[in-house]
Amino acid sequence: MSENRSSATLRDRVEAARVVDRVTPGWSFDASCSQAAEVVAEAPAGADLLSVLEAEVDGLRTPDEGLLVELIAAAERIVNRAGALQAAFVAELMERRIGSRGATRTRDEIALRLASTGHAAETLVGRAAALAEAPAVAETFREGLLTARKVDLIAEATEGMEPTAALRVQEHGAAYGQDHTPPQLRRELEVAVLAVDPAGAQRESEKERARRRVVLEPARHEMAWVGAYVPAAEALAAYTCVDTLAADTTAEDERTLDQRRADVFVQIFQEILVTGHTPGGHVLGERHGRRPVIQISATVPVLAADDETPAMLHGYGPISAGSARRLAGGGTVEVDVRDRGRPQGSAPTLEELLDPMREVLPPRRPPGLPDGSEPAATVAWMQRRPPGGVAQSPDAAAAGVPRVGPSPPGRGSGATDPVVVMGAELGLACTDSYVPSRRLRALILDRDRTCCFPGCLVPAWRCQIDHITPFDPALPPWAQTVETNLQTLCRHHHQGKTERAFSVERDAWTGVTTWRTRTGHVYVRVPERSDFTALSAGLREEVAPGWSSAGQ
Repeated sequence: MSENRSSATLRDRVEAARVVDRVTPGWSFDASCSQAAEVVAEAPAGADLLSVLEAEVDGLRTPDEGLLVELIAAAERIVNRAGALQAAFVAELMERRIGSRGATRTRDEIALRLASTGHAAETLVGRAAALAEAPAVAETFREGLLTARKVDLIAEATEGMEPTAALRVQEHGAAYGQDHTPPQLRRELEVAVLAVDPAGAQRESEKERARRRVVLEPARHEMAWVGAYVPAAEALAAYTCVDTLAADTTAEDERTLDQRRADVFVQIFQEILVTGHTPGGHVLGERHGRRPVIQISATVPVLAADDETPAMLHGYGPISAGSARRLAGGGTVEVDVRDRGRPQGSAPTLEELLDPMREVLPPRRPPGLPDGSEPAATVAWMQRRPPGGVAQSPDAAAAGVPRVGPSPPGRGSGATDPVVVMGAELGLACTDSYVPSRRLRALILDRDRTCCFPGCLVPAWRCQIDHITPFDPALPPWAQTVETNLQTLCRHHHQGKTERAFSVERDAWTGVTTWRTRTGHVYVRVPERSDFTALSAGLREEVAPGWSSAGQ
């Protein structure tokens, strides 16, 4: 009730100011803001102000543009205040997990719950930790006077500094940042750090050098950003080379300077990928037994120009059919052809099973035939019907899951080879060792496309291959290093699974993985699409019934 009275008081003040504004002469550049605008500008971030904003947005009736500007600024303060509250909750969660194995994986849990990237969740965790050591910044953030970006800049600038010096720079940054842009604040902080702690600034520079990296950020319209976090001098050297090469042009060249710079930059790496050698003569290495290539997936009709369904550029996302044909004809990419001409009555594709616009039911697996997702069940089935066709007695089978020893002599002779029997009887590719064969690795990479952790899009060729059910030396390798018990995980998420920060199960028929965290939350990862035919057809029919790609 008291909160309602407080909210009403602020709203009353705004309405009273409006009454005064109505009898005040029109505004000009020489006049101050309206009184209603001043009331909102002075209001602290909190429930009262949020109530006023909600009331204002319902009507949006004010002719006072100065008030509208202050309402925009007030909404920003509310957002900042919410960011401070979020940081407090993150800090409390981290505090409770100090010393536990789950502390290092809290970032992943937050990313899962917010459906955000790991990098974004890591920023939240880092911000919460930094605010605990920066009281002036934390207070200004709670008041809504600093954005999260400015808070992060102050935290980054004072990381590793001696506490007294850090507090002084933080106070200066908190005051300066309220009225200056993030780039202005960053430069001011650099000056402040160099002024109060030059030796520390040098140490931090050396630490940052160790964090150098290159990142790829997909953008719209089949474009992407490539960013390099490198020492400034080296960055200038790279840019100077690109700029100099781009300046070497002719009068007939109609490209802009920016376009030439971009073309020079990518040409350097395209030549390395095609030739397999760097300009210095180094050989381009292999990943999972393959030389790195750029891969696209497209259907036969798309490649034949009979259909305009989007194709997939692996490591980026969907591209137009026209771009797929252009890339396929250039000879610099590997084309994974998706054949839509599946014989009638055969098993549906994974895309058809998961496509909500289709109602395709998978054929039922014969009773007792394992799907390969549980190594022990596969071993039991093979014991009941071992290589060679000699059935195990029911009593022996009922005694428990028998352990199967090494492959019998004469391995490779076909009927006695468990790898062959797994393929012939279950239709599953496997390897009789801990390390998957080159063929099996290629199958897993082509199937998964990316890291299988929810929300992670690290390309499969950069990932590690993980045994979903951990490898047990007491069980035969062929029952465990099998396609249904393997998945691709990036190094970070593979380590998290190994540390048991979360568990995972994979449906061997649909490829859907289900992840569980220690807090009881459950998250599902659906396999990446590589064929957009069904989705495109359904969307086109909804937009324009009777739409035909052939008629476009």
